[in-house]
Amino acid sequence: MCVVALAWQVHADWPLILIGNRDEFHERPSAALAAWDDASGIVAGRDLQAGGTWLGVHPGSGRVVVVTNVRGAMPDPAKESRGTLVVDMLRGDGRFANPAVEDLDRFNAFNLFAVGGGNAQLLTNRPQPRVMALDAGVHALANEPIDMPCPRAERLREALAAVVDAGADPEGLLDTLTATRDPALFLRGDVYGTRASTLVAVASDGTAKMIEHRYEKGGRPAGTTALNFRIG
Repeated sequence: MCVVALAWQVHADWPLILIGNRDEFHERPSAALAAWDDASGIVAGRDLQAGGTWLGVHPGSGRVVVVTNVRGAMPDPAKESRGTLVVDMLRGDGRFANPAVEDLDRFNAFNLFAVGGGNAQLLTNRPQPRVMALDAGVHALANEPIDMPCPRAERLREALAAVVDAGADPEGLLDTLTATRDPALFLRGDVYGTRASTLVAVASDGTAKMIEHRYEKGGRPAGTTALNFRIG
């Protein structure tokens, strides 16, 4: 997931809204959004190369986690999988279920939003490892270190903030990511480009919806999955 925005405890009807685009090489295999069949309780797409995910929900616990990579350094194949970090945090089990600051450099460069247990956090290891609590508000991440300006993240943050201010249904945000093909957000490449646009919205009564639009080379539509479930 390469650009993502989170509205936390600021929309009157939807206390959690997460919206983002996953950009990736088209040749990297992945499975569509679904409830995983491994008894983990995770609802997510799946990276079939490394086995983890970039964004997922654990409805039983209410945990939501999304990760982006960070540009600027060649990945080290000896380091732990960032997708595995997301899975451990979603399950609340495993070596990295509750990572400490000293764990973060075990992974290639990343930014991560995690929501659960009534709290929201930002984890990153660029420019240095940090675990930070997030206040209620609208936050955004992309592929830049958190101390650098990122117009792409700010573009999506502004779109989400407008939905919050209007008290609108967050599903319309998918048009910002997909139907309008905003070149600041949607990448149409034939080798590398936007592979999925995903919305997670949790209502104040605990009902939730998760929608994934998938894309193939050139930004051509490749399917949509829409799921409804309860949190907790």
